Amino acid sequence: MRVYLGYPLSFSPKGEFKLKDNFLREVNCNYSSIPVEVKKKLLSLLENISQKDYIFLDGISYDGIDLLEFSLFPIEKLDVDEVVVPGYLYGKQTYLIRELFKKVFNRKVTVLYDFNFFDSGSIVINVGYTRSSISLGGKLLSVVPIGEFHFVDIFGNYLFNRTIGELGISNAKLRKEGIRGELLDSCRASAARILFGRSDTLSLPQLNYRRTVPKGEVEKAISPILGSARYGDVILSLSNFSSIFVKLLYTYEEIYRERLKVSSISVIGRLRWPFIHLLKTVFPIPVNELSGKEFLNLKVENRHLKVDVRNFSLDRSVLRLEEIEEEPEEISLESLRYYFNKRDLKGVKVIEELSKGLSKDSSFVYELLNIVKRCFATQMEDIFYLNASIAALSHLDLNNFLFKKVQREMENKAFDWQLPFETKINILYFCYKNREKLNGTPLSIFPYLMVTYIRNRKVSEGEKNFVRTVAEEFFKLNS
Repeated sequence: MRVYLGYPLSFSPKGEFKLKDNFLREVNCNYSSIPVEVKKKLLSLLENISQKDYIFLDGISYDGIDLLEFSLFPIEKLDVDEVVVPGYLYGKQTYLIRELFKKVFNRKVTVLYDFNFFDSGSIVINVGYTRSSISLGGKLLSVVPIGEFHFVDIFGNYLFNRTIGELGISNAKLRKEGIRGELLDSCRASAARILFGRSDTLSLPQLNYRRTVPKGEVEKAISPILGSARYGDVILSLSNFSSIFVKLLYTYEEIYRERLKVSSISVIGRLRWPFIHLLKTVFPIPVNELSGKEFLNLKVENRHLKVDVRNFSLDRSVLRLEEIEEEPEEISLESLRYYFNKRDLKGVKVIEELSKGLSKDSSFVYELLNIVKRCFATQMEDIFYLNASIAALSHLDLNNFLFKKVQREMENKAFDWQLPFETKINILYFCYKNREKLNGTPLSIFPYLMVTYIRNRKVSEGEKNFVRTVAEEFFKLNS
């Protein structure tokens, strides 16, 4: 008999169950009565079964493996001989699970991973609470420190920032009234309901506030954690899921001297749609959605339990560009075209110089727009040109016709998290400078999202203050 242990649901032939619920029933404790921090730890118990003194509840300290033991008591009498687990439990956790069944339940079990049920051309992503796993062909595995929690957290924080912006309420006022934490929790709760498809509405009774959140806004709000890296991009910073995913594809090629021939893609877990949306931009094949129940009947495709592991930590620093020292021989639109076509970085200096004297020249604006459209994050030279062009466009005086064209390009680049932080700041300046025109457009989301983005980033106080100031100006405009 086979069981699947996963998040949020586990499955046995007797039906589905949640590990945290089983544990709480065994210790006779109500979920609603325990502290928020303990709730978070219970949600991620499967990922932390190797932790000592993991939680303290009702005067008792529990190790992570203790939680799992209590959680499995309801299936103790089942004749289990195979246990399927997510790829993010590879390593020590697998050993602990095997020993738990052996010593506590007196059963010798084979522990299989999700990727054991797919062939050598498979991509398998399993989304946990604070971790996810990516398996390429059942040969290369990476455990990513991004899970369901991080999507709810960033989306909830964005909803909070935007809401107090729209209502013109300051953080200081909320703290003084003692409701900031409560309001933030409410925003995160609404974020979870929206992300899981249970609602499309943000409801905050404390502020008598209610609005529908469109799908496009949701996608933009979670874009910093999902990322926008594509196969072929230069990966300069591992700061989101897509950059790690693309880096792993490159690593596969380096190790095995061949490109992965993708035959199937499977995403497992509750929050699947953001990952599916990302995968469809990379591979033109259908994506299978699995809850975990399917593993009870799937055929084992390979029994290799040893894989190459490449784990990457998230980079909290922001991408910055070095100063260009090369000086051009000539400053003109003709020389800019010449340098850009060769991707000679002298053209970046030409842009900087021309922006000082051609602030109202439409031909210069069109040249910059042409550069922005033709640049991609596939090579460093393009990134330098893109950054310089956006910097120039954000400072130019534009008539209404040209402004609309520039606005469209800014919208395309604002939510591209492969671009340097300096580029983000320049787009933010464009938003600040044109805030009256941008109210109600996709770019009106950007300042609020940037306030969320800089929370855990290594940026200067001056940069943080600039981001907050721009957001506050939108607050004043909307209030």
